[in-house]
Amino acid sequence: MSASDITPAAGFLDLPRELLVDILRYLQHDDIARCRMVCNTLNSIVYDNVSLLHRIELGVERLEERAAGRFNSLERYTRLLERRARWLTLDWSHIEPLKPREIIPQSALPYELQGGTFLNVTNRSGQVTMNKITLPGRTDTRAQYTSHGLQFRALDITADPTQDLLVLLDVAGRINLWTLSAYKAHPQAATSILRPEGASNLFVTALHVAHDLLALVEFAQTMQVTIWNWKTGRTIILGNGTSLSYLATGLAWLSPRAFVLSDASRGELVVFSLENINCVAPAGSRSFNNLPACARLQLPRIENGWHMSYFQLESTPLLASHPQDRLFVASPESHIVVFTMQYVTHNHGRTSSQYAGFVHARYLMTFLNGRAAGEPPKVVPWTQWGPENARIIAQYDPTPTFSRYVHGQKVVFSRHHHMLQRHLLSVYDFNVHPKRVEAALHAQGKVRIVRDEAALGDGEGDVAEVYVGVVDWPTVIPRNSQSGLQYHPFVEAVESSLPYIESSRVVEGGAGRSVQFMMDDERLIEFNVSTRAGPSTDSVRVYVM
Repeated sequence: MSASDITPAAGFLDLPRELLVDILRYLQHDDIARCRMVCNTLNSIVYDNVSLLHRIELGVERLEERAAGRFNSLERYTRLLERRARWLTLDWSHIEPLKPREIIPQSALPYELQGGTFLNVTNRSGQVTMNKITLPGRTDTRAQYTSHGLQFRALDITADPTQDLLVLLDVAGRINLWTLSAYKAHPQAATSILRPEGASNLFVTALHVAHDLLALVEFAQTMQVTIWNWKTGRTIILGNGTSLSYLATGLAWLSPRAFVLSDASRGELVVFSLENINCVAPAGSRSFNNLPACARLQLPRIENGWHMSYFQLESTPLLASHPQDRLFVASPESHIVVFTMQYVTHNHGRTSSQYAGFVHARYLMTFLNGRAAGEPPKVVPWTQWGPENARIIAQYDPTPTFSRYVHGQKVVFSRHHHMLQRHLLSVYDFNVHPKRVEAALHAQGKVRIVRDEAALGDGEGDVAEVYVGVVDWPTVIPRNSQSGLQYHPFVEAVESSLPYIESSRVVEGGAGRSVQFMMDDERLIEFNVSTRAGPSTDSVRVYVM
C-alpha cells in the first residue's frame, strides 16, 4: 500500500491509542467534546480516558484547577461532578454553626470574605478589634477564631489570603498594608502606609484588591477613585473633581488590568483597560482625563424628572493565586457582575423599585480591544447590548444587606416564603450548559427535586425538597408604571433574557427576622438576625458544599 492510498483520517485513527490520547489533551474542552461526535473510535477513546472526561467537565464548569497534588484523575473527576451536583441542588454536605458575636458585622463597621477567611472589625466599649475566622470546609470542619486589637478605627478593609495581605483604611484616611497572619507591615510593600497624609470627612469608601493593584472608591466633598500598585507604593490612577467626569459609585475588577465603573450621573457601566500603561512604577499618576474608557454601556432610559439614587457593583474577588485548600476555583473571565440600582424623582416624592442586573465579565471584556489610540469610547445603548447579554429583575424580596453574595457565576438571595418561620434560600447560576441542566434535574443525594417552587416545603425526614428550574424566558419590566407603592421609571418596557438556573430551598427564618447570605466557592454563610427587641436569638450557620 502506498502513502497515497491512506486517507488522512484513517492515518490519524491508526495511530497508537496512547498517542491519540496525548494529542487530544492539547485541545480545548469543547473541541474534545466535538471529537466524540466525529466517530465511534474517538468517542470510545475519550469515554475510556478519565483525564479527558475531566478536562471536558472542568471546561463546562468554567473552573480552574490548581496542581493536582495528592488527587489522581479519577478522584478529581469525581469531586468535580460532586461539586456540580451539590451546588445545583443545594445538597450541602454539612452545616456548622458559628459564634454570632464574633462574626455578625456591627452596623457601619467593615467586614470582608476572601478565600475562606471572614474578617470583621468590632468596637465594644471603645475597644476596636479585628476578628479573623477561618471558615469550616470539607476537610477541616471546625472554624478557627483569632482576634487582634487595633490602635485606630477602621473605615474599610479588604484582603487577599493568597498573598497574606490585609488592607485597612483608617479613620484618618491612611491605607495600612499588613500581613494577614501577623498584623505587621507587609514585606512585599515598599511602604507600609499608602497616602500617609490621609484624607478627611470620608463618608463612603470601598477597597478592591486585584493582584498587585489596589483601588479605592471614596466620597468626601466629591467622589474620588484612586488606584495604587500596593507593592511599589506608586499611584497609578487618581481621579477627583474635574479629573473624574463620572459619578463613580462602584468598581469591579474584570482582570488585574481591567475594571468597570458604575457611573450614576449617566446611568452607564464604563469599561477601562490598564494594559497599555505602566502599572508598576510610572513616572507620575494619570487622571481619568488621560485614561479614555473602552466603552460606555448605557442602562435603560428613564423618564424626565428621575435620577439614580443608588448604583453599586458586586463581583468575585480576584485572588492572586489559588487558595491552598481549594482544588477548584472560578475562572475570572466567567465571573458574573451584579449591578444594583434604584431611582428617585428630583423632588424625592416617588421612589422606584430596586433592581438587580446581571452581566458576564467576559462580555464586558469584549470591549477591551479594538479601539484605536485617540478614538472616543464606544457608546452602546441598552437596546443594542442589554436584552441579549444581561438580565434585570425588580427586587420585591429583601435586597442583600451584606456584600459578598456573588461568587463565580452564582448569586445568592434570601426570599420570602409563604410558610411561617421560613425563608427561601435561592441561588441563581448563570452557567447554563446542557450538561449542567441535566445534572440538576436528575440529582442524587439527600434532596428531592420539585418542579413547582410554590409547592416547596421542608421535605420529609433527611430528604429535603429543592426547586430547580431553568429561567430562559425574558424578564419584562413595564414602562412608566407602578407596583404597589413603588414605580418603574423607564421610558420603554425593559426586556432582558440572560438565562440562569434557579435553585431554591426552604431554610429557617420568618417574621421578625432578617435572613441574609454570603457565599464563596465552597460554602454559603447564613446570617439569621432577630429584628425584635429582647434577648438575642441571632445565629450564623455555614452550609458547606
